[in-house]
Amino acid sequence: MRITNFKNQVIKEILGLDGRVEFSEYVWHDVKIQPEYWSKRLVFIYRLGRINLYYSKKNSLRKKIWRKIYLHLNLKITEGKLNSHIPASAYIGQGTKFYHPYNVIINSHSYIGGNSTLRHNITIGNAGNGTQESPHIEHSTSFGAGAALIGPINIGHHSKIGANSVVTKSFPEYSTIVGVPGKNINRS
Repeated sequence: MRITNFKNQVIKEILGLDGRVEFSEYVWHDVKIQPEYWSKRLVFIYRLGRINLYYSKKNSLRKKIWRKIYLHLNLKITEGKLNSHIPASAYIGQGTKFYHPYNVIINSHSYIGGNSTLRHNITIGNAGNGTQESPHIEHSTSFGAGAALIGPINIGHHSKIGANSVVTKSFPEYSTIVGVPGKNINRS
């Protein structure tokens, strides 16, 4: 326990954190649960950007240096190699897994609850009509490959969104959403 606390203190000192985040729980736990190599890199870069954006001491030299490192990694790996766009300002809860994290596009105002599962070719964004309202997705939601969630919608917890579904309206918890446009096929 003392070693973990010491490592957290060293990492907080290196990153210039203000003490509101436990680095090992916030980053390493999420990195360890990822199913594949590139998923681990994607989550590490996202969490690094999130820490830099919200938890670093304001206007410090370290924050500026780590921001440059984050922007470089984001450009080279997330956007370059994986062809994904996941900004640090989007909220992605703890325990979310990315299976094959290629072509994942998430709007900066989106909210994705913890313990969700995302697959490749996912789009989560606003309707593009001049508003910034984006989807609000509760915890433990599973996304099929190629799913698109567009506009100011709410998806309840423990929902499943089928492959290649286009969801433009809100659904309650425990929904199974498939088709274009998305329909709830869960009859219970």
